[in-house]
Amino acid sequence: MLALFYLGLAIAVGDLLCRRFYRFVSTVHRWAAAILVGILLSTGFTYLAGLAFAHTADPLLFANLLFFVLAPATIFRLSRKAPKLSVIAPRAPGLSRWDWITLQALFAAACVLLIGTLYVNKEGRLHVSGLQVNDFAQQLATAQSIALGHILPIEFPHYVRPRIDDQLLFFFQAGNLEFLGLNLAWSVDVLSVLGLTSMLALVMVLGELLFDSSVVGRLGAMLFFFYGSVSHLTNLLPSVKWDRDETWEFWKQISFVNQRPLSLVTGVALLISIFLVDRYRQRSSAAATNSRAIVASQEPKQYGTWNHVKTAFASGFITNARRALTPAKSFVFSGLLLAALPIRKPVLFIILVVVLCCLMVAYGFSWLWRRKGPVMLGRVLIATLTAGILAVEVAGLLGVYSGSCDEVKYEKEPLVKGLVFRNSVVYEFPDSFPQRVAYEGSSKPPVTAFEGGHGKGKGQFDRPRGIATDAAGNIFVADTGNSRIEKFLSNGTFLGTIGVKGTGYGQLGEPNGIAIDQVGDIYAADASKHCIEKLGPDGTSIAEWKGPPPGFYGPRRIAIGPDDSIYVVDQGRNRIVKFSPDGQVLASWGSGGSGDGQFNDPTSIAVDSKMNTVYVADPRNKRIQLFDSNGRFLADWLIPEWGRPYGFEDVAIDSQGSRLYASSANMNTILVFDLQGNRLGSLTPPPPDKLEGPSAIAVAADKLFVVNTDSARISVIPLSTR
Repeated sequence: MLALFYLGLAIAVGDLLCRRFYRFVSTVHRWAAAILVGILLSTGFTYLAGLAFAHTADPLLFANLLFFVLAPATIFRLSRKAPKLSVIAPRAPGLSRWDWITLQALFAAACVLLIGTLYVNKEGRLHVSGLQVNDFAQQLATAQSIALGHILPIEFPHYVRPRIDDQLLFFFQAGNLEFLGLNLAWSVDVLSVLGLTSMLALVMVLGELLFDSSVVGRLGAMLFFFYGSVSHLTNLLPSVKWDRDETWEFWKQISFVNQRPLSLVTGVALLISIFLVDRYRQRSSAAATNSRAIVASQEPKQYGTWNHVKTAFASGFITNARRALTPAKSFVFSGLLLAALPIRKPVLFIILVVVLCCLMVAYGFSWLWRRKGPVMLGRVLIATLTAGILAVEVAGLLGVYSGSCDEVKYEKEPLVKGLVFRNSVVYEFPDSFPQRVAYEGSSKPPVTAFEGGHGKGKGQFDRPRGIATDAAGNIFVADTGNSRIEKFLSNGTFLGTIGVKGTGYGQLGEPNGIAIDQVGDIYAADASKHCIEKLGPDGTSIAEWKGPPPGFYGPRRIAIGPDDSIYVVDQGRNRIVKFSPDGQVLASWGSGGSGDGQFNDPTSIAVDSKMNTVYVADPRNKRIQLFDSNGRFLADWLIPEWGRPYGFEDVAIDSQGSRLYASSANMNTILVFDLQGNRLGSLTPPPPDKLEGPSAIAVAADKLFVVNTDSARISVIPLSTR
């Protein structure tokens, strides 16, 4: 298969390059280095080549063709002048076959962990663990887009959560492997398994090098991989009242399941660490040798002629220069690898500290094992601890399959352009995972909006982001994670769901802000489809607005003015767009920045029905900006409590009471202002209710409805002053 041939060439290039710069402890060390360096360099080369061919119709095609031409040429050239393999000698005592046995066991566990949480079944449906959906939706959409040839420019879907830009190259390579023939799941899994196994191999090598013990290396790698707690056992005990979605996750501090690129990055950092340790030892050994040589050279030496002196001086200079140049090149090559790592360096530092701690614990186990005492207490203790750790973590591995799982059904489409000898079809993947709605049509009664709770059942929510009320007092909630809108009576009784999940015309992907006009039509800002959906009261599609050029990018909130104009917060473009009810663009204003009329990720909008004044929440700039209905800047109100990212700040106007209400998920209160900008105080619901991450708010009659993001339910705050 072409994708495997690509990886084979990359690993061969990586091996030849590493042989020029590094000394190896073992064959395990050599192949781990070849895999990691080869994947890193091939990914960077293909991406840069794609940028170079951006002007062509299919840049990824030409980038891969260039790689398939240059990689064999590089292998041929380097193999002709390949240096003799340098080995760090002497090796620590111990049979090398136990290294391979340990590595095979870790490889099998890595496959269970990584492939077991992302795979395509026999029916062609993608299975993804429930905890990975939110992390993978953005990246898998990007990888799929790359596989279809849409790589330049690469744009992440504008999600509420922060974008993970440092994972771009990993998912670019996954998309490239899919372009070369693998399906989406195997593209991600092959990179993940190779990266994690190579990283664990280098943990073994580092332990052997630091502590001169292959046993410490093997045990340290196992401790680093099998890092968890007894809570994993709850996955196998149905009687234990525990949220399995929260306990099956294999890593607690650093998750190599949800952050697949992390293992590749950590592996390269370990490779450089091993090189630095080796260089330190070489220099220490050379310093000791030079000291002995100086002592031995105290007797004066006689040269027969001046030419002999010149020859000896030149020979010594060249030899020392070569000795100095080789480490210098190695340091430069290692520095380039470290600089190219697409990850935040503090995270990398934490991981390396964890690796060292695991190796030190492994050394402590080894030391106790060698101690001889009454009835071999040390060995009994170590055997007991090791067996307990392995038992717990094997249970954790098996518990992977008991966690929640989401299915994605692929739609196959003939490939129009690309390499003709790869798979003839590719899988179309949506911008985000469509979620299955559980309990629909079952006998389980729905909960009220005020009970709510995390889930997919009737009255439950998954990351709710918007709320609105109609003229009859009914409550509409944008159930963002479940790709639907839920409708309730004013007392919270569940009435039904509105909208069809999907990425097609009139369907819902990730509805955020919603608004209801006077005739009951529903407007939903879909952040993943980058459009506004106009639905009838029964959920039938009426229109879909993409926005004025260059189109919406992450529309977030909607408000309706007294003249029935529709105002949309286009968060990704830092602008406000005004429509007529039939979709005609009436006005557009705003740009990125902190000046008057500029925005930095605006999150909400409200319109005063009496004065037709437009209020825009600009939380990154810690303010609310006021405009007239045509976008002319009027004033701004400063809110010092704002400014923290991703708080989903919302504003709502009570025109009758001349009040403005402002929320933030970072504050568990609702701020109250009069319409002149004076702060009047704050509101909370009557006890025992309390706000838990308040975000979206809506005013209806004498009540204020608040969406609690953290607890996935609605709170009601009575409004006494009108």
